[in-house]
Amino acid sequence: MNYRYVAVHTAVFLILLGAVRAQDAPRLKPNSSSRLNPTATPWVATNSSWKDSPLVRWWHGELLDGAYEKSKAYFNEFSSSISTIDDWNGQFQNYWSGSGVTRNWFGIGKTLKDYGLTISGTAKETYIGQVTPSALPQKYSKSGYSAAPLSNWLNEERLNFTYDFGTVFGLSGLIAESDWRYRTMDGSQTDYYSRNAAGTIGNSSMFDPQKDNSGMGPRLMGQFLQWQTEKSKDPQFMIKGGWMNPYEDFLSQPESKFYQNNAIAAAKGIGGGIKYYQDGKTYSAQGVPWTSTYDTWGGEFLAKPSSETYLRTFAGLSIAGEGGVASTPQNSYGYNNHGMNFQGTAKFNTNSSNYGQTGVYQMNELGWTPKLGDAKLEGHYSIGSYIWGQNNGDWGSHSGNATIWGLYLQGDQRLTAVQESAPSTPSVSKNPVAAAPTYSKTRGLYLFSELSYTPADACAIPFYYQIGLNYHGLFNARPNDVCGFAVGEGFYSQNMNDSLPKNQGGASNGYGSQYFSTTCVWEAFYNIQINKWMACSPYAEYIINPAGNGSCVNAAVLGAQIGVRF
Repeated sequence: MNYRYVAVHTAVFLILLGAVRAQDAPRLKPNSSSRLNPTATPWVATNSSWKDSPLVRWWHGELLDGAYEKSKAYFNEFSSSISTIDDWNGQFQNYWSGSGVTRNWFGIGKTLKDYGLTISGTAKETYIGQVTPSALPQKYSKSGYSAAPLSNWLNEERLNFTYDFGTVFGLSGLIAESDWRYRTMDGSQTDYYSRNAAGTIGNSSMFDPQKDNSGMGPRLMGQFLQWQTEKSKDPQFMIKGGWMNPYEDFLSQPESKFYQNNAIAAAKGIGGGIKYYQDGKTYSAQGVPWTSTYDTWGGEFLAKPSSETYLRTFAGLSIAGEGGVASTPQNSYGYNNHGMNFQGTAKFNTNSSNYGQTGVYQMNELGWTPKLGDAKLEGHYSIGSYIWGQNNGDWGSHSGNATIWGLYLQGDQRLTAVQESAPSTPSVSKNPVAAAPTYSKTRGLYLFSELSYTPADACAIPFYYQIGLNYHGLFNARPNDVCGFAVGEGFYSQNMNDSLPKNQGGASNGYGSQYFSTTCVWEAFYNIQINKWMACSPYAEYIINPAGNGSCVNAAVLGAQIGVRF
C-alpha cells in the first residue's frame, strides 16, 4: 500500500476544516463595480464599449482579479472563527457530510464554477489477492511467480477539468474538457502482472482480475471540445472532437463499473488482435484497445430522433502501441508516450516483436432508452458495431490483411423500484382516494447484459457474453449501498485452434495436446457507501480455466477497493 498518501492527506486535513468554515462565511463583493458579473448576460457590457467585453477583461486580468477577490471572501474570517472544541466538532461534522473529500476544492470550487470552470476527481486504492495456488508454466518462474498465493496493490488518481464557455462568453452549450490520470501497480510503473497472479495468461488477457491494468504512471487522457443543444446529460444533438476515447461513450454500462474483473467492467469481449506472420517472423499485432487508457484524434456525433431513441457515431484514427513502456515490461514498446502519442503509431521496426500502423477507427451505436411502468423504470438497449483498421493476421491465410470488425448487443433494465409510503392527504369525503404511491429514485433491482461477436479468423475470442444483477439499497438501514453478482464467459476461436500445431508447435505454453475452449469468471461485491464522497467495496472473483487451454488451474481472488471523490 502507498502509505505516502496517508501523510499527504493528514497534512491537508486542517485546511479542509478551514474550507468547511470558510464556505459558511459571508461572501464579499468585489471592490470594483466594473467587475464582470458572471450571472449577468455575458456579452452585454456595463456600457457599449468593447473594452468591457469578457475577452478584453480576461486579457487585462480583471476576470482573474475578480475571481481572486471572491475566493478570498471564503477565508477572510477563518482565523477568528474557531475557538473551542465544539467549534472543531461542528466543522468536522459539516466536512464529513459534505460532497467531497476536498470540501469543494478547499472552498474555491464555487468561485471557479461561477467563472465557468468545474473541477472533479477521484482517488482509489485497490487490493487484489489470490487465495488459490497458481500453476504458472515454468517459463514464468524466472520472473518470480511461483505456486504461492500472490497479491498486488493498485493506486489511481483522476482529475477532470471542464470549462463552460457559456458562463462568461455566452457560447451556450460549448465546453472544453481535459482529463488526467496517475496510476501505479505494485509500486512500479513497469510491473503490472496482476493477471499472472491469477494465472490469466495465454492468448487472451481479457479476464485479468483487475480492470485498471493499463497506462501506468502519469497519463494525459481526453482533451476535446464539445457542443450540445441543451445543458443536460441527455441533449437532442451533441458533437465533439479532439483527442478522445470512444470507450467513454459507447457500450456504456454504469452497473458493470461496480465490478473489478477486466472482462465484466471494461473489455466486454471487444475483439483483440492476433499474431502477424511475415517472412517467417511472428509479430504481436495491436488489438482493439477497449480500455480507458486509449485516446486518439477523432470526432463524435449524437442525435436523438425521439426522446427514447438515439444514434451515436465516432470516426477517428486507430493508433497501435498506445500503452507505451510505462504499462508493460521494459522495452516492450518502442517509445514511452504517457498518452501523448499525438503523431500516431511509431515507425515499424522489423527487429521488434511488435507490429502496427495508423489506420481508421469507426464505431456506431443505435439505442433505445425507455422508462417503463408507473415507476418509470429506466432501460438501455443498444446495438453497435466497430471497425479497427489495423493490419492483423488471419488464421486462415496468414496474409496479414484482416481488419478487425465486430458487433455487440446491450440490454440493461431496472427491474424493480422500492415503493415508498405515500404521503397522507386529509380528506372530508366519505370515499377518500388514496394518494398515488411514490417510488425510490435509486433503490431496487438492476439487470445488465451484453453479447459481442467478432469474426473468428482474426480474434482469439469471437463470442463473449455477460449478465449481472445489482441491488441498490438492499437494507433499509443502508439505502445507498449496492451489492451484485455477475458472470462473464468467452469462447475461443476454432480457427485459432486449427492453426496452433502447424504454426506454433502446439497449444499455448507447450501443451501440445490441449486446445482453447472457454474462460469464465464469476464475481460478487458489496459496495459500502460510507458517506457522500467515500465508499469501500469488498469483492470476490472465481476464474475458471484462466488461460483458456487448461494450462492454469482455476483461480479464486479476494480483494477490496476504497475510493473517494474530490
